[in-house]
Amino acid sequence: MQEVVETQRELLRRIQTEGVLVAYETALDVCRSPKSTSPARATAAATLFRVAGYFNAPTTAAGGKEPHEMTADELASAIGNLETNLRRRDLGIFD
Repeated sequence: MQEVVETQRELLRRIQTEGVLVAYETALDVCRSPKSTSPARATAAATLFRVAGYFNAPTTAAGGKEPHEMTADELASAIGNLETNLRRRDLGIFD
């Protein structure tokens, strides 16, 4: 049983080191290759962005600051941006 555990541990280590590098390089190759299909490039690009955390990154105003970290001017600017976005969103399909 100990041999199985050691083998699994070594395999996991290799996946987390060698495997992740190969996966990253492969995704870059797919994105860069003119022979890759559009769906393949889109999937590879989305994977890279997701792993980098861009899909889950908070979209805060003032350069990524939270409201409690902003100055009064930054808060006023952020509120103005939010109000503008809200007005744009409220436009109907036929407006």
